[in-house]
Amino acid sequence: MITRVRIDDRLGTALRNADTPLGGSAIGQWRQLIDILAQNPLRFEASQIASGLIKARQMSGLVPVEDRVSALESLHGRILSAPLVQLLAYDAPVVAAAVISGARLDDDQWADIVPHLPVRARGFLRMRRDLGPLTIRALTLYSGGDFALTGTQAQISLEEVAEPVLRPNWDNKAVPIGEVVERLEQWRRDHERSEAPQLPFEPDGAGALQPAYEIRFETDDNGTVIWVEGAPRGAIVGIDIAHPAFDHGPGPDAYGAAAFRQRMPMENARMRLRGASVVEGDWRMSASPFFDAESGRFRGFRGIMRRPTATETANLQHNPQRQAEQLQQILHELRTPLGAIVGFAEIIEQQMFGPVEPEYRGLADTILADANQLLSGFDDLAIAAQMDRGVLEIRSGTTECNWLAERLALRLRTVSDSLSVQVNLSIADPVRAFAVEQEMAERLFSRLLASVIMGCQAGETLRGRFSTEIGVVAQNRFQLTLPTKLSGLTEEELLGSEPVIAAQVGGSPLLGLGFSLRLVRNLAKNMGGSLLFQNENLLVTIPAVQDDLHLYRDNRGD
Repeated sequence: MITRVRIDDRLGTALRNADTPLGGSAIGQWRQLIDILAQNPLRFEASQIASGLIKARQMSGLVPVEDRVSALESLHGRILSAPLVQLLAYDAPVVAAAVISGARLDDDQWADIVPHLPVRARGFLRMRRDLGPLTIRALTLYSGGDFALTGTQAQISLEEVAEPVLRPNWDNKAVPIGEVVERLEQWRRDHERSEAPQLPFEPDGAGALQPAYEIRFETDDNGTVIWVEGAPRGAIVGIDIAHPAFDHGPGPDAYGAAAFRQRMPMENARMRLRGASVVEGDWRMSASPFFDAESGRFRGFRGIMRRPTATETANLQHNPQRQAEQLQQILHELRTPLGAIVGFAEIIEQQMFGPVEPEYRGLADTILADANQLLSGFDDLAIAAQMDRGVLEIRSGTTECNWLAERLALRLRTVSDSLSVQVNLSIADPVRAFAVEQEMAERLFSRLLASVIMGCQAGETLRGRFSTEIGVVAQNRFQLTLPTKLSGLTEEELLGSEPVIAAQVGGSPLLGLGFSLRLVRNLAKNMGGSLLFQNENLLVTIPAVQDDLHLYRDNRGD
């Protein structure tokens, strides 16, 4: 028997290649090393992983911050190494945020490294919404040191107490890993027994803080906020204004970050804060750099954050009625030029001004079909807008099933013939008339049938049946089979906004199957009926004429 043994020496190779990084090669070597460490294969020896972490720490100074962030973003969701997360959490704020948001650790791993993280990294970790109970408990235990205390109690950071114990000397290759781990475990056991106070900016009951509207702040020379006034300290301290916000995290816009890099004053830069409800949201930031009076050395920025005014935000108040009125106006303005196009196309197609070459008549016929499709879509949008405003008028009237079936057959013949689809409409004997005007009834059923026909394959047959259900209130029912392509879809998929069928010929629903079905359902609801999905069938119910004497007719017109 021959046994093949495969030895994974990727980490050893990466360490040997990283011994003498030069110039631009350091970036690639660092990225390779981080990629291997992030996967955290169990077959690597612990000493080799420790050497890799130390080498990554030593090389980080040769790699620009932007490249370090880019490397971590490319590994989003694939960072499985808790020691690597702990190492990079002490890096620049934007790097720490990237590794915390991109790591995929289980509840036990997060809980184990919470005591080893700096205050800022624990703040980033609190923003995640997928934390388990052990991690939440660990963060709660450290909240007393991470956030400001009230009254005359000393404001002290737990990081300041723990850092001498927790942070190894990364510049020394001979780090006693076992000793460091043991000291960490002992330190955590000693501090887990104490009961931590609640977060100062998320109290319960009547003592809840009101949202902040103006915040005065000061940063250090790296752009990290180190002092605030006007908001809870723990909600703002540690935020970075030197790098633009990425994804949904906190940070300034590109203008604010550029002003910091160039040591230039900024005015009304956009700023986004996350986390505590008292500061959550968008802000405007104005700040200026300040320098040491004796040495002239740059010390940081001082400034004010304020909530934007109504004129400074693009999030206008949602007004459905106003939006519906604007849509009606737009549709009215679109119909005017479209009507002119239809007129000229009819002149060409009907040769009103003289003979026209067949190819031009064919083009005119295509233009007419496309224009009629657009007009039909405009009508659908107009009706939907009227329903949203609650001003759709359903006029009284009656619609005979025989007349409706003939109109539908004539109107949908082009679509069904183009797709080679057979549509069989049957009428129960006897059946009452619909208690709705002819125009609205024709619109409802033509939209329904046109949408479903477009989901058919060539050669398929659709079957629809009109019948009357007698009860306290008589209802007319129309049951329509679904084609193979649509029968396997759920109601949510059929009514969804994503297209499930592609428009192939003129006459198809311009705005998609989901919109057309929702329009039919809302029209039926406004008529006092409904659209239901039952056993791979569509069922439309509409009130029938209630007079059970002279209006109760059969289909022969007796």
